[in-house]
Parts: sequence; structure tokens; C-alpha cells
Amino acid sequence: MSKMNIQAKAIDPKETYQLIIHTARSLFMELGYRAVSTRQIAQICGVTQPAIYHHFKNKQTLYVEVMKQTLHQTELDLNAILSQFTTFQERLTQIALYMTAHFEMDLAQMFHDISHELHPTEQQHLYQSWVKAFLTPFEKMINDGVSTGEIKKPALMNTNTTELAFLILNIIKSILEPENTTRLSTEERQLKAEEKAKLMVEIFINGIKA
Repeated sequence: MSKMNIQAKAIDPKETYQLIIHTARSLFMELGYRAVSTRQIAQICGVTQPAIYHHFKNKQTLYVEVMKQTLHQTELDLNAILSQFTTFQERLTQIALYMTAHFEMDLAQMFHDISHELHPTEQQHLYQSWVKAFLTPFEKMINDGVSTGEIKKPALMNTNTTELAFLILNIIKSILEPENTTRLSTEERQLKAEEKAKLMVEIFINGIKA
């Protein structure tokens, strides 16, 4: 639990709320939904379990709020990248770097938890949030790239914008591999992230053909 160096008591209810969210997010992403208890979260936060239940009905409610906040922040960040950078290659590079830096958790575990631990209604709500956070920015990046002539129209590759967006997302997800970087320093992880992101973009843009 080396990552859980968060112990601090917050007096203000809003501070307590965000402390619980921050702590729960780290635990859920590191260990998975099922392995985390509200007792564990309370101990790390330095609050009582009733304090958690004052803000959240149960662990599932807390998990859903964690995911909503995470996805909302991702939506803001990815759209900020699209606003700051203009070319397809710049955007793809920056998004790959962003995801490598901010998603060291096991994304496969996160998707598994959403699919297997939550009520179907909550699954649907989170899927809609995921579409806004991830899929929509990627589709915009692709459509803009087509408009500027930087990339082919998806139809010429026998696909469509949504399928291509999923493909790029899966490629980026495959380079994250948090278990291979946990022993590295922050600087080493950043350097490795930059190397992997640039390689992925180079292969995606230019291929490996001689």
C-alpha cells in the first residue's frame, strides 16, 4: 500500500468528501472493486465508516461517483488537448502521453468491475460518460484529420470513424502496462511513456514498411 500515503483528517465536509473520493479512486484502481472495503477506505482517510456512509449510501455508490469524476476530468483534459494542438499527429501523441501518464491503473480491471459489479442502470450511465470522455474526442480527432487531409477517410479502409476510434484506443491501452513500470521512478516512467507513445504514433502514422 505504498501508494496510499494520503492519511490526513479533513474537517470541512467538502474536503472530507473529496478525500474519500481520492482515496477510494487510488484503491479501486490499484486493487479492484471487490478487494476494497469501506473500512479500508475509512482507515486510510482517518475517518469513521459512518462518515463515509454520511456521504455515500454504500460502496457501489462511492465507486460510481469515483468513476463519474474520473471520466468527467478525462473528458475535460482530452478536449483541452484537442483545443491546444491542431494536427492529427500532435493530438494523437499528446493524448497517448496523457493516457500513459494518468492511467497507470489497470484499465482492464476497471472495465471488468463496471461490467460485473454494478447494476445495469449504473453500467449504462457510466458507458454514456465513457463515450463522452473517450470516444467522442477520438472521433473528433479522426474527423478533423480527415478534413485536413492528414489521414484517409475511414471508408477507404473499409471501416468507419467509431471503429477507428476504438482501434486507436485499444492500441493506446495496450502500451500502458502499469505492472511493467511500477518499480520505476517518476522520471523513468515519464521517459518510458514518451518513448512508447512516440513509437506507437510513428507506427500508426507511417507504418513499418521499408
